[in-house]
Amino acid sequence: MNNIKRELSYIILGQQGGENRINIMEMLKERSYNQNQLANILDLNYRTIKHHIDVLMDYDLIESSGEGYGKVYFLSPKLENNYQALEDIKGKLKTVFNPTKLYKKIVEQTREGIIIIDENKEVIFSNKSTENITGYKDQEMYGKNIKKFLQPNINKMLNQVSKKQDFFEGKAEIETKSGDNKKVLVSIDILCFDKEEHKGFLLLIKDITKEEMQNEILDALMEHSEVMMAYLDTNFDLIYVNSAYAKKSGYKPEDIIGKNHFDLFPNEEYEKIFEEVLQEGELKTINGRSPFDNHRYEDNIYCTIDLNKNQKDKIEGLIFSFCEHP
Repeated sequence: MNNIKRELSYIILGQQGGENRINIMEMLKERSYNQNQLANILDLNYRTIKHHIDVLMDYDLIESSGEGYGKVYFLSPKLENNYQALEDIKGKLKTVFNPTKLYKKIVEQTREGIIIIDENKEVIFSNKSTENITGYKDQEMYGKNIKKFLQPNINKMLNQVSKKQDFFEGKAEIETKSGDNKKVLVSIDILCFDKEEHKGFLLLIKDITKEEMQNEILDALMEHSEVMMAYLDTNFDLIYVNSAYAKKSGYKPEDIIGKNHFDLFPNEEYEKIFEEVLQEGELKTINGRSPFDNHRYEDNIYCTIDLNKNQKDKIEGLIFSFCEHP
């Protein structure tokens, strides 16, 4: 049963023409037909019927008898003995895989807010997640200008999308129905309706309030810390430095971001250790050597080089921190 279910799933749900193949098998369950008869009854051209027949024959779901124009087709014992499998797949095609129902489920179950606005920037659709983010029900949003809900730069974003006719992503703020302020990531794209001249916009909104708050707290901690910290990519280019790091290096942060650490501060010992961290995948510590001066040794310097890994355990960068002992 499992094998035939997999085969039926593939040729019905996984390929185009699944509904026609179900119709053919249901007809052949009642009686035998030739290809011309099937084409006439199902209102399909002969070549289409032949293609579906060939697929069903390849999977031993139907058999044939006779030759030439008199050749007729009927269900194979394999399918007759497991016909319930076809009924199960047919049910899935009509429910889960029905495009209208499938799209509706996706729209309502996605965690991102979906808003559609017309050419006048008025809301004509919003999903359940939009209500969860904004507090406004769909009927409270319909017909109202999107700028009532998204501020302060939503008009600028929409104008940029219209001008460039291209996808745009940016941050905005929402004042919810309850009066709270939320920060959201907004993705905007052009949406064409039934005619080319009838255009609107598709907006996807994601609540990033907690992430932004965490980032602000982290930034504040890093900027006020006496520990010198930097984030480098796997080529040792500087992606981020805090104020303490920049001050100790003698540069402004904007002057060194994007530049290679060892081009700015040549140090063979540190470069070798950084490479070992990448190769071995383990944190390393150093005592005494200044990371900015290859010729200066300071007993009160303590450094760590740690790894930043993604969910697949792939190294994305290095976290470099050091401080001076009292």
